[in-house]
Amino acid sequence: MTDPTEQEIQQELSGLDPEIDLVALEKPRNDSLRLFIDHPHGVDLALCERVTRHLNHLLVDYSLEVSSPGPKYRRNATASESKESLQ
Repeated sequence: MTDPTEQEIQQELSGLDPEIDLVALEKPRNDSLRLFIDHPHGVDLALCERVTRHLNHLLVDYSLEVSSPGPKYRRNATASESKESLQ
């Protein structure tokens, strides 16, 4: 079993929603993956559940934790995203 990389998981998440950003991937134990995701419209429980279902093939070898990094650790919006949110 080869551990999935951030790039591989980001590519899979882009298939679900291209605006989902994998901020960090941690492996606290050999059988566990922790994903921190962000989205321009925020991260809620429903989005975390959609991501978990989309990555369900990983549940064969890992337990998954999917959450938001919180507002303090969000990546800065690009200039175009900032303009969109003001409109």
